[in-house]
Amino acid sequence: MLRYICFLLTIFYFFYANTTNALQSNWSGIDEAKVRIISPLSKTGAHHNIYLGLEYQLQEGWKTYWSSPGEGGYPQTLDWKNSTNVSSLEILWPQPKEFYILGLKSIGYENEVIFPLKVELENIHRSSFFSFDLNYLTCREICIPGKAHLELILPSGQGKLTGHSFQIEKYLSKIPHQNGDIIGLKILNVTASSDTDISLISIEAQSQSPLIDPKFFLGNDLGLPITAPQYNFSADRKHVTAQFFYDDSVFDDNFNLSVLLSDRNVALEYKTSVEPIIVSRLFAVNHSYIYIFLIAILGGLILNVMPCVLPVLSLKLLSILNHRQHTFFYSIRKSFFVTASGIIISFLLLSFALIGLKLSGTSIGWGMQFQQPLFLMIISLVLFLFSLNLMGFFEFHLPHFMSNSLSKPVDSKSFYTDFFNGFFVTLLATPCSAPFVGTAVSVAFTQSSFIMVGIFFFMGLGMASPYIIVGLFPKTVSLLPKPGTWMKTIKYFLAIFLLGTLGWIGMILQNHFSNLFIIISLFLALTILVSFRYLSQLKFSAIIVFIIIFFSLNFFPQLKIDKLIDDTVWQDLTKVNIDELINHNIIFVDVTADWCATCQFNKFNVLNSKLVQNAFIENNVIKVRGDWTKPSKQIEEYLNSYNRFGIPFNILYNKNYPKGIILSELLSTSKIINMIAKLNNAYK
Repeated sequence: MLRYICFLLTIFYFFYANTTNALQSNWSGIDEAKVRIISPLSKTGAHHNIYLGLEYQLQEGWKTYWSSPGEGGYPQTLDWKNSTNVSSLEILWPQPKEFYILGLKSIGYENEVIFPLKVELENIHRSSFFSFDLNYLTCREICIPGKAHLELILPSGQGKLTGHSFQIEKYLSKIPHQNGDIIGLKILNVTASSDTDISLISIEAQSQSPLIDPKFFLGNDLGLPITAPQYNFSADRKHVTAQFFYDDSVFDDNFNLSVLLSDRNVALEYKTSVEPIIVSRLFAVNHSYIYIFLIAILGGLILNVMPCVLPVLSLKLLSILNHRQHTFFYSIRKSFFVTASGIIISFLLLSFALIGLKLSGTSIGWGMQFQQPLFLMIISLVLFLFSLNLMGFFEFHLPHFMSNSLSKPVDSKSFYTDFFNGFFVTLLATPCSAPFVGTAVSVAFTQSSFIMVGIFFFMGLGMASPYIIVGLFPKTVSLLPKPGTWMKTIKYFLAIFLLGTLGWIGMILQNHFSNLFIIISLFLALTILVSFRYLSQLKFSAIIVFIIIFFSLNFFPQLKIDKLIDDTVWQDLTKVNIDELINHNIIFVDVTADWCATCQFNKFNVLNSKLVQNAFIENNVIKVRGDWTKPSKQIEEYLNSYNRFGIPFNILYNKNYPKGIILSELLSTSKIINMIAKLNNAYK
């Protein structure tokens, strides 16, 4: 009996010694993807935390999956409940890469991979027994599930490094750093937005060194979007924004998200809880650049019917009515093509100017030039002179490089006036934000310089499209009434129309200057009228003097004022804390400006209507207004936090929607009332 026990002990010792010297388990699983456990140490050592390796050996072309596998597949699962002397175990996931299997985009590994296992031991003075039951999936043209049972015994005590230590260290170096652990690479912000059909995850990151080929991977239960994310880099490539769109997905509740950012063999992992923003409509513009450019074209086309643009269109109408019959169709075609080119080129120049401001670190926004009093003074002067020209006070000639008068026939040899009209149309269009315009501009300001130029080009193309169509089919102009004595009457009507636009610009100027400035400006305008009548020889010299005096008024601080919001009904956005107000109230925020035509339409037709006002009162809605007529850093940062760079901007909050529900640019009474009712019912 004693001899039999000694024999068993000898066999056990031989098996024990063989296993510990090998410091690896046998290969297990399937031929396409074999798996084993490897250890970097011959013994557990003096620390409770040790690392093992879960090594995969994949046949050529076969792949296995990351923790968030993408559109197809599933990640490995490891059951270690039968292990002894193990307090906890965590699988560490090295940097993965993207690949396609059966037409599905997935994330994972190929050839070979080692998953470091972070193990916490219960007692460092005891041997440890590791027993793993592993389930995994490997795919090539087909997918095969694999199962493996792995065992390894690791004795206690001080050991030595094994041949596997270098391999495990290699893959430990591929484990993403936690945000803040690595210098020079950081994820700044993660946001999510949803409407009824589509959702967006937006991630901002920065690097101390230029990013070469960054890759973002999302670890969550959402899977991958159908299309690749869209990247927007800063000029120095040290800042990037990645946008992921999800079709037929709506983020209703908060969700946990793990973001993996890798670049130049360095990876960063960022874990956060994301609270989605619910918007009325979220355009899936990044599914393709074609969609972005299509929206830009539609936005530019809509600008033609905005009241900001109609004054210049009236000048174009007048030039058509003054045609010469014998060169009618040729002149019309050439005139409209020149105006279209003026519009497109002015949009391109505007994009270059905005890119320059962006590269210099200056904040940019749509219509921002209307915040500057000097620009408003120039526009008001041009409108005033155009009006006088239409009323017959003078035959206004542009400088030599724009030598034709605004009222000269369209068949003239020189078309500088038509080209200038295209520029002026663009200038007057920039304070207008309508459906598609705000979306196109927001995308442009968050994309690369190349895409920004493309978006502005197609927006200009959209705005110029009516001119291009008339140029292609000039016979459509023959539908207009023939010239006659009635034209003199319409000239005065169009002049009054321009003077109305001038009055609108004057109201905007009142936000920058006192009433004394307005009185002096009116006096100068009256003086110009008198000079046309009584100073026939010196009238243009006198006009130049009066213009110099007019622009010098901008340098007198006594004529300037700092107009503040003085409204007992609306609270000032720059002075309130939204987070403190939403605990027991619904909040409606309106970011507006006097120069924003769409804002004024919303104000007078929707926000000031009795139905909306009664809904505000009945539901105890707190009304907050941000006035962006003049530059405001606080309002600008508020808009940028929602990736908005133009106005109008309207949003509703309550405690269930602390990130807000964004409304469309053109408000409707029914939409506001229904959204307020929805938020009010959320309390019940």
